[in-house]
Amino acid sequence: MTEPKRRLVERITETGFLAGLEEMPLDELRSIRDECREGENEISFERRLCQARIDILTAELDRRRGSEAGDLLSRLPEILAAEGEASGEGRLPNRAPSFAIPRNADVPRRRVEEILGETTLARLPALQPQELQSIISALADHERALSEKRREIHEVLDRIQAEIVRRYTTGQADPTAALS
Repeated sequence: MTEPKRRLVERITETGFLAGLEEMPLDELRSIRDECREGENEISFERRLCQARIDILTAELDRRRGSEAGDLLSRLPEILAAEGEASGEGRLPNRAPSFAIPRNADVPRRRVEEILGETTLARLPALQPQELQSIISALADHERALSEKRREIHEVLDRIQAEIVRRYTTGQADPTAALS
């Protein structure tokens, strides 16, 4: 019986993923670094999907309370552009963010839609505030779990990059070979 296909992110964050790191050929190190970047991009994309849905649902609750004027649809560009401002993320990130859409974008979309519900945004006016708050809470929990996975991937990436740098600085690898 074959092992079920595991998600890239699950493989990257497994304990043994970096086993034998010091003995891996440089090409293999670069290859797993690329896999990590791909996994981080997938997780980041899914986080952005969660954050956008949270922002939209929160804006709808604010509109219902009367703290925001105008209809939700006309305010959508403003709502989505404000991402990160309310959470105090004004500082520069440690890494340059990638806004690329991952190859398997349908997988993160499906996971977020499982929480949100496929028709939630279409039937937004009919939803009760408690239901909206419950969905926001579930999305926020999911986003926190994704942030933790992303942190784990960054730790793996850092270890791989440190090994590559170590090889260059000790003369074990020729840095000019990376330019060709």
